[in-house]
Amino acid sequence: MTSSKMSRLKLAVNVFLLAATIFAFYLMYFRNEGLLLAKGIAAFKYFTVLSNAFGGAMAAVWLAFAVVGRGEEVPRAIDLLKFTAAVCLGLTFMTVMVFLGPLYGYIAMLRSANLWFHLLIPLAAMGELVFLNERDISIKNCAGAMLPMLAYAIVYLIYNLIMGKDENPFRYDWYGFLLWGWGVGVCIFAVISLVTFLIGTFLTAINKKVRNSRQTK
Repeated sequence: MTSSKMSRLKLAVNVFLLAATIFAFYLMYFRNEGLLLAKGIAAFKYFTVLSNAFGGAMAAVWLAFAVVGRGEEVPRAIDLLKFTAAVCLGLTFMTVMVFLGPLYGYIAMLRSANLWFHLLIPLAAMGELVFLNERDISIKNCAGAMLPMLAYAIVYLIYNLIMGKDENPFRYDWYGFLLWGWGVGVCIFAVISLVTFLIGTFLTAINKKVRNSRQTK
């Protein structure tokens, strides 16, 4: 695949990511479609929604650099942020496929806005990373991709610490991670952060093989 063809594909994927994110948020916010337990602005408490917003924002930033600085290479920092967004979206995809899908049913998890948030946008972001990324990604970068989840975990735990318990145990602890105590909740977030790191290393390893095979042709 020539570099010009890859550039066009990367441009097309980012246009899709931005358009798909805008459309999914339209379904979520204005039509209240495809959500599990929260509607409208309240859905922003979920990591899935935040990770999709992050991915869409980074697609917009990448497109801005690619269009405005036509002919110039997009800064490495932007590509690394896009990598982080793809890993976060990969975590969303993995959670739905392995945990939420079997628990609530794949039909509910892949309906309307959820189809875009849980499947189409994550697959597009991960596909771009695996097949179209041409820059080396280190273990340090994979560790850095854990930061959004770690930040989310800290906010989640502090919020529950401030708000305390409620008659409805899911009012503040919307994932129910603290139902078995704070120790279990912290451990759950630690495991999720580790899974995030492993997703990053897995996608990076595949991308490296793709780039190596392309260079040998």
